[in-house]
Amino acid sequence: MRNIVLYIAVSLDGYIARQDGSIDWLPQPSETDGDMGYREFYDTIDTVVMGRTTYEQVVNELSPDVWVYEGKACYVATTKQFEDTEDVTS
Repeated sequence: MRNIVLYIAVSLDGYIARQDGSIDWLPQPSETDGDMGYREFYDTIDTVVMGRTTYEQVVNELSPDVWVYEGKACYVATTKQFEDTEDVTS
């Protein structure tokens, strides 16, 4: 049996993004912060599911030159038309 784990950043008032969709409120980790267990967690998963807006932020803003989920199955949940890519299935 596989587990489903929700990994999400959320503000204390329950928001994951600003009204315009930006996530600029999230602090950027520094080299001295360490990853706080993220790499260990990430190595245990084989599939990533995200919404279309998050996908677009990843490929257009956060990591436009490198697909950060290389080697993981990735699905984008959306009601809009979305063309599958080599890395992502909708």
